[in-house]
Amino acid sequence: MSGCVPDFLLSDSDWVVIEAGEHEPSPARKFGLLISPSEISATVTFDSSCIYDVGAVDADDWNKVIGVGFVGAKDQPLDGVAPHQVDGARVGWRWNAQRQRIDLGAYIYVEGQRIDFKVAEVAINTPTKMVIKIDYDRKVYQVLGGKTVPFTHNKSFAYNTGLYFGGTSVAPHRIRVKIQDY
Repeated sequence: MSGCVPDFLLSDSDWVVIEAGEHEPSPARKFGLLISPSEISATVTFDSSCIYDVGAVDADDWNKVIGVGFVGAKDQPLDGVAPHQVDGARVGWRWNAQRQRIDLGAYIYVEGQRIDFKVAEVAINTPTKMVIKIDYDRKVYQVLGGKTVPFTHNKSFAYNTGLYFGGTSVAPHRIRVKIQDY
């Protein structure tokens, strides 16, 4: 895994870049431990580099932009599965060529089972406030104001997840996303 570079050392720290052939930016960005986060948010702008074609097989795969993964349960598996793929919530995004817009969705794991669905869409170059809410009393996630999804864990330790391209496909070309305020 690449090292994490503080944003103040980057020339344009709001723009996060994934190079062609990669899943993640290098160096990695925005890691850190969170304790009982009730909200993860950022203002996100997708530019024209986010228009892509990975073919029909992977066209419906969700990329990810912001999110949270939970750690620390005594029964957390140590079999190579990332904690955010056991318990966590992320904002998914994908280019919708038919509508010429970015689809936005909930991309959630509860006890290792993925739940994903479209919530909204946004035009290219439109700054959009994205919010993930975690309600520990009701034990629900809410992504982008969409329907709530119940979770079962009692975890309080978490970490931010950042920009990721794929499901299975890597970035077909250089992808740039502006991520502010998180």
